[in-house]
Formats: sequence, C-alpha cells, structure tokens
Amino acid sequence: MTRVVCAAFDADLDAGLAAVAGDLRAGGVRVPPPRHRPHLTLAGSDLPPEQVLAAVRAAAADLAGTAVHLDEAGTFRRGAVLWVGTGAPGLLAWHADVLAALAGAGLANAFPNAAPGRWRPHCTLARRVRPGSVAAAVEVVRAALPLSGRVRALAVLEVGGSGDLGLVPLR
Repeated sequence: MTRVVCAAFDADLDAGLAAVAGDLRAGGVRVPPPRHRPHLTLAGSDLPPEQVLAAVRAAAADLAGTAVHLDEAGTFRRGAVLWVGTGAPGLLAWHADVLAALAGAGLANAFPNAAPGRWRPHCTLARRVRPGSVAAAVEVVRAALPLSGRVRALAVLEVGGSGDLGLVPLR
C-alpha cells in the first residue's frame, strides 16, 4: 500500500473546508464524509508505515508550519474531482523544503506529480461530481473563497485507508 505525507491544517481552516462541503451538499453535490482529514498531499512512499513515520518525525524537527491561503477552485479529470487550491510561491517553496527534509531523513518521494515544479497545491473537496453539477459546484466553492489558515502538522495517510497513521506537529 502507498503511504502519503500530507500537510494538515489548523482547526479554523479545517472548519472552513467543512463549511464549503456543507454548502456543496446543500447545493445537491454528492460530498461523502471524508476518509481523511482535509490536507495538501506533499509526497508518497511505498515504504512500510513505520519507516515513513520515522522519516516524517525526523524531517518535522527542522520544519516550521506555513500559512495557507486557498483562493482558487477547479476540477481535475474532466470535472469529476472538485478542488480548492492556490499557486502561492511561498507554499511552493515550503513544499520544496519539506521534500528536501524528507529526502534528508531517508524518504524519497514516489509521486512524480508531487515533485517541485509539478506540484499543484490543492485540497480535494469532492470526487465523481456529476457532469451536470460541475459548473454550479465550482461556483459554490468560489463563493466561499478565500480560505486561510496554517499548516500545523505533517500527517501520514494510507491510500485506501481511513484516518491518520500518524500526525507530527511542526514547530
């Protein structure tokens, strides 16, 4: 199974994203309860969970949290996946620092799309949005923007799993 290293948000940003999900549901968009916390995916690994967690703990010792300002909405896969994100240069630089710290702790990123220069910071809000609902769903999300908060921890999740395998606070 693949483990994913993610940026976990503060309570205010989590609440803001939950409110957007509620607005989408009220507008008729199917938004099932999330399997994982709201997050930005940073890296992936096929290493065993204990090795991924050890690398994340070692990397987190040198990392501070960062501000997140989500100000864009869009879709992937012809509208099937609805997201909120940002192109902020500061967050892109922070992501490169996280990957460098993880590599220094022995964790190579196994996600090509999460490499510096290819990474698109986004938080998935809904999957499998019906084609006739996509435009309205994007407008619901845009009406709630911007959303701001901070990355407070690195979370380790398992693809197909539920919940965190570990949560490591940042300084």
